[in-house]
Amino acid sequence: MRASVRRSIQALLDGADMVIMLAGAVSGAAVGYTYYPATLDADLRLAAAGAIGLGGTFLFATVGDALLAPVRRRFAQADIAEARGAAVPSDLGEALGQIGAAAETDAAHRAAQAAYRIDLSKSLLSNPERWRGYTTGEATFYLAPGAVLHHRREEDEYGVPQHHYVLLTAEDPTPVPITNVQQIHEDLALHARKTTEAAETVPSTV
Repeated sequence: MRASVRRSIQALLDGADMVIMLAGAVSGAAVGYTYYPATLDADLRLAAAGAIGLGGTFLFATVGDALLAPVRRRFAQADIAEARGAAVPSDLGEALGQIGAAAETDAAHRAAQAAYRIDLSKSLLSNPERWRGYTTGEATFYLAPGAVLHHRREEDEYGVPQHHYVLLTAEDPTPVPITNVQQIHEDLALHARKTTEAAETVPSTV
């Protein structure tokens, strides 16, 4: 199950819980206030309505949990199945396929995890789903047509990981080292201006 789908389902379940609890509180309070015995102290009507409202919240929440239990169970089973991973491979070729897929996913997550070094906003480059990992341990981030961000990880002589991000464009194959996201913005803005100027200088054939 994809992470986005899982988050959506969890959000729906959380929303359903809130709606059920709110309905229980409102219904309980309304019943308690409406049917409060006239022979009792009128000053205690609101307190009684509140107490019954809490009871209604508990009752509705219990019923809601029972009704949503099958959905939650399937949701939990899907998470467990995903955590266990793929089935045991039957041959070397299938094993290589599984390891290769894991290596690609690992490379994408490492690139996203280390992206805080150049993008402290954590709003774009830290998303592993936007990265394309490779079995070599490298990864690329598609920025725009003809422009990608490339990540490479290596260790120095002391075994400390070093992360290198470079910008690659179709116009200039020379890698541009990137140390912050502002550089990417400036390079892409320059690329956009050059593209616009080139389009404006094309002579008309009409």
